Amino acid sequence: MPEGLVVEHLHVSHRAPEAAPGSGTGSAGGRGGHPILSGVDLAVAPGEFVALVGASGSGKTMTAMSVLGLLPPQVHLDGGTIRLGGTDLARARETELNRVRGGRIGMLYQQPKRMFNPRRTVGSHLREPLKLHGGLRGARAGARALELLAEVGFEDPRWCARAHPHQLSGGMAQRAMVALALAGRPELLLADEPTSALDTVLERQILELIDRERRDRGVGILYITHNLATVSAYADRVMVMDTGHIVESGPAGAVLNAPQSACTKALLDAAALNPARTAPSATEARPVVVLDSITKRFPSNGREARPAVDQVSLDLREGEILGVLGQSGSGKSTLARLIVGLETPDSGRITGTLGADADGTGAAGSHVQLVFQDPHDSFDPRMRLRTSLEAPLLRRRDTTSEQRRMRIHEVVQEVGLDPGLLDGFPGQCSGGQLQRLTIARALLLEPTVLICDEATSALDAVTQRTVLDLLLRLHRNRRLSLVMISHDLSVIRYMSHRVAVLFQGRLVELAETEDLFTGPRHEHSKQLVAAALPRVCAILDAHRLPQEQVDALP
Repeated sequence: MPEGLVVEHLHVSHRAPEAAPGSGTGSAGGRGGHPILSGVDLAVAPGEFVALVGASGSGKTMTAMSVLGLLPPQVHLDGGTIRLGGTDLARARETELNRVRGGRIGMLYQQPKRMFNPRRTVGSHLREPLKLHGGLRGARAGARALELLAEVGFEDPRWCARAHPHQLSGGMAQRAMVALALAGRPELLLADEPTSALDTVLERQILELIDRERRDRGVGILYITHNLATVSAYADRVMVMDTGHIVESGPAGAVLNAPQSACTKALLDAAALNPARTAPSATEARPVVVLDSITKRFPSNGREARPAVDQVSLDLREGEILGVLGQSGSGKSTLARLIVGLETPDSGRITGTLGADADGTGAAGSHVQLVFQDPHDSFDPRMRLRTSLEAPLLRRRDTTSEQRRMRIHEVVQEVGLDPGLLDGFPGQCSGGQLQRLTIARALLLEPTVLICDEATSALDAVTQRTVLDLLLRLHRNRRLSLVMISHDLSVIRYMSHRVAVLFQGRLVELAETEDLFTGPRHEHSKQLVAAALPRVCAILDAHRLPQEQVDALP
């Protein structure tokens, strides 16, 4: 019987290049060593679901990379033991670790499409671990690959096996990654934020897949997340990490209902998003963008494709925050790209008081700005941040370099950052800092409308709350009209006056926010609301911020 994973007294540090091994400065306590993990103890028994929770930078991912022996070049394991059954992974040779990775330990990542080779099919990815860890080749490996794809919920496994990663939706890619992780029949599954970018329904489906494996096959689960809803619904035990330390651990119910550490309380408070009600309803306000029967199709290998957006009629009002809710593939992002003019509708018109294109096919340039989902993909990693932010201002030839510099500093301070960051590169910033800089860049051209396309889905709960409150303050101070596109119902409820629900490219419901959440009418809306993990809402209700604190937002 496998003994599971046991990590004891784990110490990991980052060393500057000059503090390489042999220089005498490599230990965590020596000169040049910056501690990342300090004395981490954790265990995952067979069939146990353990959640490792913490904000960005707390050390969660570095803990998983330590278990796998995949630490970056300048990060070193300075002490402690990592045992999987009778194997000491901290001292294992690379050949032995290669037998463990993808075999005894399966791995799930946050952005699965980045983990696949874009030139290879899903089936070829699956055949590799089946050969290395299961000894299967040829037709037997192909048949087993199809079985795995069927087990994780693909209705057409043969199509998926032939598909390349770019042909899969986010939910499909994560299912394929689950199949890949299970191909080696693992004892332990390491899941690093595998559902943070998925909609609520897909998140629940993936979690139930993982949970089924631990119940049916006794697989141990180490689930790394900042999502307390996930923790509450599935975890047996919770371990809370902060600045490289485990600050609290215990049964899930005890930790979430009676948190002892300040870090746990902060995570709970950040996750308990109250409807902010920072502005009155915009019912009587004039529309600033009007969509009239918008349709957009994309070609699909010569076949007649279902429209990505199908006959959508909708308006955004002055000073309003409009939430757009829907599953992956529902048309949310296509709708955003149409409004901002990055795509042209096949039929219908986009008009508004902010000034549309003459032919009514898109909103005017600088009046509408778009904030994307992944802040790391929003900047060129080779360019200094100051250069990236200055780019949109170069269109205005009547401004001097000094005026541009002052304008950039002003907006960066408005989003709560030190202008000193501008001399660095994107890789030197956290996700929260980059997302604020993305918002700052969008504000430079004084937009009337700001479209946020899943702008906080890749952020931890505390950072997400900071960015959402920043958007609320900007909405109030600048009288911005916001479109909040999200699959996260708590974000939509926290931010929005009205909510538009998209399903398979169609607008199936448009309602005031509280009306939607208390009495959804369309069947798909009911499904989305029902999938929002009601047990979690009951737990988090006890940690909601008082309304006077919400009203006092700066």
